[in-house]
Amino acid sequence: MRAASPAVAMAFFVLVAVPVSARAWASGSGSSSVASGAAALREARSAWERGLLDTAEPLYREALEKGGLAPAEVLEGFVRLGAIRASFGKKEQAIKAFRAASILDAAFVVPAEAGPRGVKYAAQAKKDTANVGSLKLALRAPTEAPSGKAFTVVARLDSAHVPIVAMLGLVARDGTSGNEAVLEAKPGENVEFDVPSQLTIPSAVIVVHIDALDQKGNRLASAEEHVRIPATHEVTMPRADVEPVNPSATRVSAPAERAVRKGEGFWLSPWPYAVGSLALAGAVTAVVFGASPMSTAVSIPTKPK
Repeated sequence: MRAASPAVAMAFFVLVAVPVSARAWASGSGSSSVASGAAALREARSAWERGLLDTAEPLYREALEKGGLAPAEVLEGFVRLGAIRASFGKKEQAIKAFRAASILDAAFVVPAEAGPRGVKYAAQAKKDTANVGSLKLALRAPTEAPSGKAFTVVARLDSAHVPIVAMLGLVARDGTSGNEAVLEAKPGENVEFDVPSQLTIPSAVIVVHIDALDQKGNRLASAEEHVRIPATHEVTMPRADVEPVNPSATRVSAPAERAVRKGEGFWLSPWPYAVGSLALAGAVTAVVFGASPMSTAVSIPTKPK
């Protein structure tokens, strides 16, 4: 295990800093059907489609604050909040929402409901965040892995956005057996996850899904890879297709020795300015995570009958 120092992280989109549990986000990974903010999101969309923008605005806020949304839903929430506020002439609030959207996807499209002012405010927001760009999350995994052995995948998060990610969550699932592993780690530029050997049964195809989450379990970015387990112990694609990473990277195993990768100091980063635009109520909560590492949860269900 490669030990590392405590990291500084930034909580955004939240008013109260409460760590996300593995079960809260993993149960909704890849789907918003179980998200706690899903009901408010549905109501917000309904109000938006009926032109009731004054009703939609607090509902979009509620959906984001309750959390559990997928990346596209989080982006939708901030884009439409910006559009609604622009339509009401709330310049500063509109720009703040558009800045948050730009951090997630600088190419977001401004809805017609925003009007000419909204187009102008969105352009300003994109200009404001151009120096840090949009959040980028990638996952490196082997094409194949031997049966009966653990294998390593690497999550990569661009350094500029490490401070606004509360947690990296990985779910590895074998659709044939129903086995599943859930792993959590503090955010870092390179985080290695060891997928346990219980999943690598012959002929399995393991779906490995990684999420960058905020404090409410909103998935700010996601990536996914498939790893095939051959019918025999022979592996045609060696593990070397996952290139080595920085020795200081966090490594998470199941069961894990837990460590925190040294992160970028918040006040030395570009985020004191940019993150100010991300808060729903115009206030931002900075959270300093100390030496206590985040827990790792692993679930290996029995094979369905």
